[in-house]
Amino acid sequence: MLKIRTYLVLMAVAILLPVVVFSTVALQMLRDGEREAALRGLQETARATALTVDRELASSVTALELLARSPHLESGDLQAFYKQAALLNKRPTSWTVLLDKNAQQLVNTARPFGEALPLPRDPGRVQEVMETQNSLASDLTVGQVTQKRVTVMYVPVPAHGGTRYVLAQVFAIEFFNNTVFQPNTPINWVIAIIGRDGRFIARNLNAQERVGKPASADLMKAAGAQDHGLIRHDTLDGTDAYNAFTHSAISGWTIGVAAPVNNIEATAGRAVAIATLGLLIAITCAMMMAAFLGRRLVHSIAAATDAAAAMGHGTKPELTRSNVLELDQLHTALMQAGVILELAQASSAQAEEERECLLQDAYKARLRAEAESTAKDQFLAMLGHELRNPLAAIGGAIALSERHGHGSATAAEARAIIQRQSGHLAHLIDDLLDVSRMVGGKITLKPQPVDLGKKARSCLESLRATRHMTGYELKVTTEPVWVNADPTRLEQMLNNLLVNAFKFTPPGGLVEVTVSACAQEAVLSVKDSGMGISPELLPHVFEMFVQGSASLDRAQGGLGIGLALVRQLASLHGGTVSADSAGPGQGSTFVVRLPRIAAPVALPAAALPASSPHQRWRILLIEDNDDARHMMRRLLDMEGHEVLEAATGTAGLRLASQQKPDLAIVDIGLPEMTGYEVAEHLRGDAETRSMGLIAMTGYGQQEDRKHALAAGFDVHLVKSVDIDHLLKVIDQCGQAALLRKPGTGTAPIEGASHG
Repeated sequence: MLKIRTYLVLMAVAILLPVVVFSTVALQMLRDGEREAALRGLQETARATALTVDRELASSVTALELLARSPHLESGDLQAFYKQAALLNKRPTSWTVLLDKNAQQLVNTARPFGEALPLPRDPGRVQEVMETQNSLASDLTVGQVTQKRVTVMYVPVPAHGGTRYVLAQVFAIEFFNNTVFQPNTPINWVIAIIGRDGRFIARNLNAQERVGKPASADLMKAAGAQDHGLIRHDTLDGTDAYNAFTHSAISGWTIGVAAPVNNIEATAGRAVAIATLGLLIAITCAMMMAAFLGRRLVHSIAAATDAAAAMGHGTKPELTRSNVLELDQLHTALMQAGVILELAQASSAQAEEERECLLQDAYKARLRAEAESTAKDQFLAMLGHELRNPLAAIGGAIALSERHGHGSATAAEARAIIQRQSGHLAHLIDDLLDVSRMVGGKITLKPQPVDLGKKARSCLESLRATRHMTGYELKVTTEPVWVNADPTRLEQMLNNLLVNAFKFTPPGGLVEVTVSACAQEAVLSVKDSGMGISPELLPHVFEMFVQGSASLDRAQGGLGIGLALVRQLASLHGGTVSADSAGPGQGSTFVVRLPRIAAPVALPAAALPASSPHQRWRILLIEDNDDARHMMRRLLDMEGHEVLEAATGTAGLRLASQQKPDLAIVDIGLPEMTGYEVAEHLRGDAETRSMGLIAMTGYGQQEDRKHALAAGFDVHLVKSVDIDHLLKVIDQCGQAALLRKPGTGTAPIEGASHG
């Protein structure tokens, strides 16, 4: 059964259908008639333009023929003839030229008489006119005198006293714009004169771009097939247009007039608008009648639609009454369904919120665990490296002392190395213990009055004894400023800041230490010209284990806890510490501020010690730690080996190439290039490929061993190494290197990895 709304729609359609059909037929007839009238106007414009062109050309031919009978020309008085010809040229866009049989210009009214005229360039047209004794219009060419684009109308001159001439009227392209194209042409109609060669001679629109360029291939094809006609095509501008064309009877040029299809259809469009307006009025009346009859029904249906939409958006619909039984029942059912949906959504939202919270907690916990695991691994790797380096130097010094006796100079040097490296180990252990106390909140202070300026100078003297300051420019400015501080902890703070300054400043750099009073504060400033701090790292420099980017190059050393201790100790003393840097390579400044007091007490600082290295082999030792390298060299010298030293991988490669050692002992954490890279270079060079390679490093994890062997090392040793074991490995490695030399095959080494 049909609904009321359907009946209303059918009634409106029955009323409107005849109106729509009649309007459509009438509109189509009107559109076709207007289009035909517009197209006829387009063709008439083309014919009128062609007639205008022919009129101008015919006028020029007549004038030239009259000029050809000039008595001045017959008598050879070219100057008088020039004046006569100039009188005929009232327009600056057209001028007269007299040519002889060789196409040499004799007179050109575009130039003063007597001025030198150019030599002939293309005598073909002149000779053709003389032979045929017929007028000839050229296509677009370039004038020899003006160097402008022109067309030329050639007219033969009867022979005078045996001399034959040709008169030519030259037209600049602007001539046709001014005389042929009418200003009342519709603004978007294109009128063009096209030469026999298919190039534009003149054009009312975009003349600068199009004149001299080929016309549309579709237009030229149609113009070549018939004298006049009309085509529809895409113009060179990409416009869908109607194009009427015809030809000039005198010149043979094609005259084209193009109008956009939209323009032609515009007239019919006005009729369409009128008919459409009438149709819309009729439809509106019908719709108003339908709306009047079905308003209540439509209102009730819209209310039901709103209720369903509200349920779709998850909200409970409102109950409305329409006094239509079926619609009221529908509204009641929708409202009951909305209540059920609301309860379900509330339960679902609560569950989703709980699930999201659980996911967020799990994600944060995973990130924390990963960060803690990464920090732990990085710290353990740094700790292993920092402990093994001094242990290696101590172990070597002990072995050296045992071999030379305790009273010798060598033994004294070994003891100095042991003392210096032991101090370094003690400093590392103290820092680690302080970190443990700091994390547990167990650091206690024993404050007393201390002269901060004197304490700073004392610390500098201690560092000078440990060679930390060698090769640096130091500027110290202090004044007596007293603070209530634990002398040991204060010295620890100062040492950490000063060692950092020297550690991260290249030799020759400047370190400035300043102690001053500012209001109620004692201010210590440590400024260096070193490597600086990146903007990303600067906010985190006082955090635990922060050291910037990690790499095998551990030239600076340290565990990344010094500055964290400085901040904690400064806070325990009631002060602050801050860091500033303009960026990498711009140096850095650390400033400690502590509360001032007035008291006449001063305490000195401490000092640290100084440093030094079976068949006989020539051994290349590459180690950046001066003490370890020197100690190892002394040990190997004592065993009768010839030792070559290098502090960097680059220097080591240079020595290997020059001295051809039997084997090399290489540290992994080298500056400039790693030990792995050194091994790869040596194995890649035919001259050093067979030499034995021993990796001796503080990096001792299984992955480090695999990496060393993959890079080409024969043996991987972890510092510190027992000297007897090292000598045994050197013999094994040297023997294997001898067997590897060309013609002897390859000799593997047993136990290539040693801890």
